[in-house]
Amino acid sequence: MSFLACAALFMKGEIAGVLHAETRLVMPDKSVICGGEAVSAYFHDHPDFFVGMERISPDSQVTVSYRIAEGGLIKVFSYDDLIGKIIWFEPTVVRQRIKLTLEYDGTLFAGFQMQKDLRTVQSELTDVLSRINDHPTSVSGASRTDTGVHAFGQVAHFDTNHDFSDRKWKIILNHALPADLHVVNVEKVHPLFHARFDVDTKEYQYILNLGDYSALRRNQEWSLERPIDLAVLESELTKIVGTHDFQSFCKGENESTVRTIFEAKMTVQDTRVILHFKGNGFLHNMIRLLVGSMVAIASGVSTVDMTAILSDRNRIHTKYLAPSGGLYLLKITY
Repeated sequence: MSFLACAALFMKGEIAGVLHAETRLVMPDKSVICGGEAVSAYFHDHPDFFVGMERISPDSQVTVSYRIAEGGLIKVFSYDDLIGKIIWFEPTVVRQRIKLTLEYDGTLFAGFQMQKDLRTVQSELTDVLSRINDHPTSVSGASRTDTGVHAFGQVAHFDTNHDFSDRKWKIILNHALPADLHVVNVEKVHPLFHARFDVDTKEYQYILNLGDYSALRRNQEWSLERPIDLAVLESELTKIVGTHDFQSFCKGENESTVRTIFEAKMTVQDTRVILHFKGNGFLHNMIRLLVGSMVAIASGVSTVDMTAILSDRNRIHTKYLAPSGGLYLLKITY
């Protein structure tokens, strides 16, 4: 049974077989009921919970949201195709949630995430939206892109009391934002939509330049100083497709380093090579380390292939970090 099938049964109050053994129910007061049996027992004792339940979110393989009696909101999360987490909200103030699709030139940004005394995409958005809303406004983004990384399809959300049309929001924001940050699309979404936690897939591309160095494009691509074997590069790309532990290809501490890469392919356009990656998530510096390692292998600098590096599960052989300017966040799906 799929997660969406489980979610449909849950809305009807049919709990048997839809809860994961480790399901958690987070109550409005933040107390937590742990375990599928305990959560099932709670719902068995509270059958009125499901009366009048209404789904408010579109199809997703990750999350589904509902509205219940008297304005309560419920969000369920997928885990192994079952319901693994349920959060119950009782909002005191009803606000409109706005989803933004953004593009930006990352050259002069210290990444997406807000950092003290540094210019970031999140800080620019927060400043502008706080002025428009006339109160401090938090902005949540889908991906914490690094310093110098660009985006065609970054996604963020914020809440507001203003009832502007999507078109008016776009006009207002693009008038106020700097020239290297642009709102591509505005969409009103349900109140439990979350730009980061509701992500189904992310797509990135990396641009390699095999021709002459370009001063004008130096911050948009990686100009390689030595020739590479494109057949080897393409072969190494195929080795990362699937579900793997990418501990060898990340920086920092992570609860889990297992990710699924659905697609990794290469396109050649004259002297430029475009590497395309699609997955359910990416770790800090993961793509830049993958590209750096594959280029090292394809140019003969490294003799350890991607399969062996994945098996290592350490950073011994991932010493090559591709420059940030060649990386682009293309698309995020929900």
